Amino acid sequence: MASPKLNVAIDFVDKGILSSFFNNGGYVLDFTTEGLDRFSVNSVGVPICAVYKLSKGKSLATFVNVGEKTKVLKLFDDLVRYYEDKWAEELQQNTEKRRQLEKLKQVLDKYRDGGNVSVSIPAVRKITGSYVRDIATRSMQDVENGDFDSALTKARTLVEETFCYVIELKGLEPDKSGDIRRKYAQVKNMYNMHGNKDVDKRINELLSGLEKILTAITEMRNGLSDAHGVGSRRINIKSHHARLFVNSAQTMADFILAVSDASRGAEASLLAQ
Repeated sequence: MASPKLNVAIDFVDKGILSSFFNNGGYVLDFTTEGLDRFSVNSVGVPICAVYKLSKGKSLATFVNVGEKTKVLKLFDDLVRYYEDKWAEELQQNTEKRRQLEKLKQVLDKYRDGGNVSVSIPAVRKITGSYVRDIATRSMQDVENGDFDSALTKARTLVEETFCYVIELKGLEPDKSGDIRRKYAQVKNMYNMHGNKDVDKRINELLSGLEKILTAITEMRNGLSDAHGVGSRRINIKSHHARLFVNSAQTMADFILAVSDASRGAEASLLAQ
């Protein structure tokens, strides 16, 4: 199978076409939330609704905006095949829908050399310090553009991806409940991050502060989302609050990576003895 043109980013207009075709007022085809997550996991290894905590349509749109391009193309290839198979009769009768589908296919073809996109889904997706900085930079660009919702989604996803990564490095499976705090509890247990009486109390205070940061990241992201029926309780934040949120998420992700690196270094030293 031909590989996608990785050096060409999906442009703004094409992202809009991808985001809107399967999005019908927050619904995606005939999928339930759990069904779309199963479909996206089988396709690209990402349960998009569980990750982004939005409606099905908005989760798909967010994945288009922030997801790895190869996986975005693969997921849409699979959605197109699913749609053509299940709605074949409707497509035969609806000329406009066929036209829109052909336009969607043209967008997908634009970003690859031809054929279906093949995505290998590794057990562990490598997350590095440069990846953390890149997502943080993109989140800050959203802040500059006044798109705080997108900035907070990227930042929260970065923290959750980092937790999943360091858990998988230990050969275990991350919690699937969608609760990021449960994943953090796994990380704490695996990497022995509980308060230690032999460690300077100020370090223990910093570790305690991490949990408060995580709680704020989780609750603020949910409060800002309009997928949870918050209505008048929706949180309004300013640019400096969004910056604090993004910087806090970057600090958390960077620290967890450092803890994981230190653990692997210690294990390697023991094996070398």
